[in-house]
Amino acid sequence: MNTFRAAALLAVWLLPASQSKNRLLRRLGHEVHAAALARPNVVWKVDSVVLASGSRIGKWNLIKNMRAVTVGASASVGRLNVISAHPVYARLYPSGASLTLGANAYITSRHQMDCSGSLSLGEFSALAGHDSRVMSHSVDMAMDAQVAHPVVIGDRSFVGTRCLLLGGASLPDLSVLAAGSVLTRGRQVGESGLWAGVPAKHKGPVTGAWFTRTSMSTNRVYIPETGATVEDAI
Repeated sequence: MNTFRAAALLAVWLLPASQSKNRLLRRLGHEVHAAALARPNVVWKVDSVVLASGSRIGKWNLIKNMRAVTVGASASVGRLNVISAHPVYARLYPSGASLTLGANAYITSRHQMDCSGSLSLGEFSALAGHDSRVMSHSVDMAMDAQVAHPVVIGDRSFVGTRCLLLGGASLPDLSVLAAGSVLTRGRQVGESGLWAGVPAKHKGPVTGAWFTRTSMSTNRVYIPETGATVEDAI
């Protein structure tokens, strides 16, 4: 990306969300649906951003050195996340330096995501809580070379707070990665369920209405003291 286009996009991305902003982003080469919401963010040297209908990006994320960011229909990125890649992977890896959210997937706030090898979230999946990290590149000591591998979060799967996902890790569909767990490369068998520990291991099945929901996230609040559930409370 040339410096002029990068600077122009940086300036536009800092504007408040509006239809005019969406039009300017389209003129500068991004694919931003009229019904997408793009709040002020620091976006530097990101070749392609695709925001589908109903998708949202919250305030003050830092997004840099990415080849592609794709946010599917009704999917969402929260606030104050760091989404980045090392420039060498954007240059050398055909599918590296990318973030992809499937329809109705969401990333909450205050996470750090190294997308050098790529990060993808399946439909209705969630990188939830706060302070989780994705580290997709590292040194291959056998080869004495830097290398990056994709990180995959399957459809309708949930990553809890303060987790670490390393390059090559894959969380199966319909699974939960428990808070504080470390998902490593090789822990990528297709067995759905609860994964927990350091390194994370399969602990058993998971069930619940969350896995069959039809909207991005729930607005219901359960009150343990009374046993009541309040609809549309959030």
